Amino acid sequence: MPYAAGAGLNTTKQCLQGTRTDILSQITEWINDSRDTAQRVLWLSGPAGTGKSAIAHTIASWFKDSGGLGSCFCFDRDLKTDNRHEKIFSTIARDLADRDPEIRRTLANIVEHANALKNTTDIIQQWRELFMEPLKKFSGSSVGPVLIVIEALDESGAAKTRRNLLRILAGTLEGEGLPQITELPSNFRILVTSRPLHDIDNEFRDAPRILRLSMDNIPEEVSKKDIHSFVSHELKKVSDLRDEHYGALADTAGGLFEWARLACEYIQETPPGSYTIDRFNAVMYHDHGERANLLHGIYSFILGENMGKDKYTIFEYQRALAKFHSVMGQILGSAEPLTLDALNAMRSHFPDQSERYKVQVVVEHMGSLLSGTTNSYSPVRPLHASFREFLTDKSSSKDFFVEMSDSQRNLAFGSLRVMAGDLRFNMCNLKSSYLSNSEDTELPDRIATCIPSHLSYSCRFWATHVQATDFDKELAKEIRSFVHNEWLLFWIEALGLLNVLSVAVAVLPIISKWLKVRTVIWWC
Repeated sequence: MPYAAGAGLNTTKQCLQGTRTDILSQITEWINDSRDTAQRVLWLSGPAGTGKSAIAHTIASWFKDSGGLGSCFCFDRDLKTDNRHEKIFSTIARDLADRDPEIRRTLANIVEHANALKNTTDIIQQWRELFMEPLKKFSGSSVGPVLIVIEALDESGAAKTRRNLLRILAGTLEGEGLPQITELPSNFRILVTSRPLHDIDNEFRDAPRILRLSMDNIPEEVSKKDIHSFVSHELKKVSDLRDEHYGALADTAGGLFEWARLACEYIQETPPGSYTIDRFNAVMYHDHGERANLLHGIYSFILGENMGKDKYTIFEYQRALAKFHSVMGQILGSAEPLTLDALNAMRSHFPDQSERYKVQVVVEHMGSLLSGTTNSYSPVRPLHASFREFLTDKSSSKDFFVEMSDSQRNLAFGSLRVMAGDLRFNMCNLKSSYLSNSEDTELPDRIATCIPSHLSYSCRFWATHVQATDFDKELAKEIRSFVHNEWLLFWIEALGLLNVLSVAVAVLPIISKWLKVRTVIWWC
């Protein structure tokens, strides 16, 4: 059965001990409520940066330690190609099977002779057959509460991708024989976190079986106290700051833990020879903008400081901005996060030679905004979803706005040229064409060596980037060269080795449709 790798609990995201105590207590009491009338679902909503994820992972970690965590499933907009929304109940079902032998046996019997069901992307089928059906064998009266966490539901994709999931959670499924959320065992609880997006709010607003909590309802004085504790903890080794400075930061944060984190990291990164108090004053007294855009304000401030506009001539600043736009466009435009090495390998094949510089030139001082900036093996990606939103919102980001269309063209060229340069016949040194891949026990290691991540990425996603690019004669020529060459066969071989041969079936119609945008006489 499909399993969403990497979608589980992250213990590093927990709340600082002693903070968010009231809302954590409310959620814990709801989970432990043994009454049959208790709501099965709790929706915790709130704006970006208010700490919803930390609360979800804290609760999940507590119940994991006590044996009550059934599953923790986290959506992530930076992993859009992972299609997590198609794996949610197959993943949760497998997690439940891991903790309960009876559920495991029942689930195994259900899918034993049903390959179509085992691999279905229809989450209503998953809900009915893989999740609710095994729970009929589950004796809820013999155990304590069982918690399922669905974190960052708003990052599951477009509204249409989560429509059925919202109906399942809200108990508004229509259709004969479809189990409702109220039929869950009485000790099961589902904690959902998200921003209050329009489609989610509409579906959950009048759902009688959903308990609603909002981060906006946390009293201002409580949020300030919690952020004060967080800031004090983070800056305790900064000798020239005192409690009054911590209080000022907490007041300015406006209830946003993400703002406080960024401010603390900026202060902690005071360069040698500079004064911490000057960094404190800079982050405190820059133009914060409107309350609703505090995060955008601090993003703009930090990027402005990194770029050092005052140190450049206008020409130098424009060149620095061009590099920033190109690198961030590549990072945000990639179909899945790539490491520094992979980003650089792709960038070396971009059509404009002036863009073939190392990614590190731009990201080396962006550790507070991006992960993976200090090593070659961690994917580079925004630390918070709101940073992507800031960069792609021209009204907020202004000079730092990233136009994604140019990035898609670069990634399309880069992918095609990576394949043309690196693909070859029998690239993983198969000993015999009569031996299946599964019988070659050393093959996985050779695949990892012979098909590095940037080549694997290019094989899987080149057509995705072509599709996102306006018709371009130069790009069409690049495609023509690729498909009229032996590289096409080598590409299919590589897909087979990567166990994603189905990609080829989807790609060819996509490319055919893209080419039909114009009549390209020279294609034949």
